[in-house]
Amino acid sequence: MRVLITGPESSGKSTLSRALAWCLDGVWIDEQARAYLHERGNHYGPDDLPRICARQLRAEAAAANLNPSLLVCDTGPEVLLIWSAVKYGRVDPFIERAFRETHYDLVLLCAPDVPWTYDPQREHPATEDRWAIFRRYQQLLPHAHIINGDDRVASALKHIFTFLRPPHSDQF
Repeated sequence: MRVLITGPESSGKSTLSRALAWCLDGVWIDEQARAYLHERGNHYGPDDLPRICARQLRAEAAAANLNPSLLVCDTGPEVLLIWSAVKYGRVDPFIERAFRETHYDLVLLCAPDVPWTYDPQREHPATEDRWAIFRRYQQLLPHAHIINGDDRVASALKHIFTFLRPPHSDQF
């Protein structure tokens, strides 16, 4: 099973994805943009976004080759698609294709209802900006399950177990 954890910056994606992988003995694929930007002193331009996307996809493929029962992905191509559109007003065709062709069994969308915390890689501290970006995620991922509130792990686990439960499993 491949689970995508996504949402605007500072919405708890990394914390939730690590916790889910740990709780369910899964494999966690961290957000590759963080390491990429760190390696470049947080300087980037539009040409870097397809490279980040390719790096994320390679990390997911390498983890999938291990044949784990659960992959928990801390972001995917959708983040780079929205990031490109918001920051540069355009999206590279590689990112668009990656978004269309990458499949996740379950998508969990983190709402930005947690306090924004400073990080040198974050760019949108204003609450209204985070909610506007969240609405973009909702439009892009209409079937995503919203994760909000204080007990995000319990909420996410509920969605995962509901997904795993076969239809009519309570009937004999």
